[in-house]
Amino acid sequence: MSLSLLLAGLAFAQAVPYARTYLKSKEEVDSALKEMQAYAGQKLPIVEGFVAATGKPLDQFEHAFYEYSIDLLPGTSGATIVRVSAKITAWFADRDPAKSGYEVLPSNGRLELDLLDRLEEKLGGKPSSSTQRRLIIAPKPKIDLPGLPGAAYSPATSPAPNSQASGGDELDSLRTQRETAEKRMQELNLELQGLQEIQKNQVRPSNLVVVKKPGTPVLAKPEQGARVLFSAAEEDEFEFIRAEGEWIHVSISGPSRGYIRRSNLELPEFIARRLKSPNEMPSDDTPLAFRIAREENSSFPGNWEMLRGKSVKIYTVQPVSPGFEDTDAQAKLKFAASLFQKFSADSTRPAPEVAGVVVIFDSADGGMVGATLENIRKMALGSLSSDSFWKLSYLDPPEAFQPLRKN
Repeated sequence: MSLSLLLAGLAFAQAVPYARTYLKSKEEVDSALKEMQAYAGQKLPIVEGFVAATGKPLDQFEHAFYEYSIDLLPGTSGATIVRVSAKITAWFADRDPAKSGYEVLPSNGRLELDLLDRLEEKLGGKPSSSTQRRLIIAPKPKIDLPGLPGAAYSPATSPAPNSQASGGDELDSLRTQRETAEKRMQELNLELQGLQEIQKNQVRPSNLVVVKKPGTPVLAKPEQGARVLFSAAEEDEFEFIRAEGEWIHVSISGPSRGYIRRSNLELPEFIARRLKSPNEMPSDDTPLAFRIAREENSSFPGNWEMLRGKSVKIYTVQPVSPGFEDTDAQAKLKFAASLFQKFSADSTRPAPEVAGVVVIFDSADGGMVGATLENIRKMALGSLSSDSFWKLSYLDPPEAFQPLRKN
């Protein structure tokens, strides 16, 4: 016998059967086993005392379960040999969740001998004296390999040739499945981390309008019968530029622009509110020339006494396109006002952990606008006029936001 086969047999002691002869017919034994529910699996409250050494802490095994494999073999003079082995499985709760999983544990023979004793009591007889010494195995697991010292079975009661191999194959399969699952879990964790990093570095623009139904035409001009540039699909999104009556001017891609009827679009709440409000701060005829590139909570980056050293919401914005013309002071103030109003609407739920809002313009002429949360809410409620609001705000440098100044 090869060394590898011997080691395989020693590794899977739980597959070794225990046998006993009963002076009853096969039908009587089978009926008794069914009444004892021996063919049904059962929960095992603990594994300690029922399994052989595994090399792992037994108190870390949970949800143990066992089931018998029972063979009824013909004996002499009408007797029946009952050969039984117990398969024990349990969940190993490793400190590293990736290494946790169900494992097959080696039985120490206690379950098998218990079943044989209960069967003997059920049948009301004693095992045959001629076979008792030869067929009963001690509780310590032994390998049924002919010719090895300590072998406990005669060839007549040896397990089927493939019983050890099938147990080994099953455990190998379980081990392979666990290793594959662990590897896949590691791959998924890496993918998740990558996606989270991408999401962290990307900011969804706040001025997106959404198409309500498929086949919505995007026109070249804001008038019925104008040339159709293409048909938009349902839930397509476009950046809002400005409203022109019943039409919404949108950015398609790069310098491309188009018009969509307002009734065919879902507008962000802060844009819809501004279009309905008669006291909106800047004129709706001025297009939104900027888009949000990044937003974060951080300490106030300036030296303004009202927000110095305090936590603020910071929006970093960039021009919609390099060739966009309307990036003067009015365009900056308009976009800053829209962000202030949006933040005011979003922060009406639990009180935010910031004292104000800052808009940083990442453009050639630059500039930074800041306002306290209190003044932003007053402006949104209409209790603070536009002129008063800007006088109470932080403008750096002031000349970058002079109404008559052009870039």
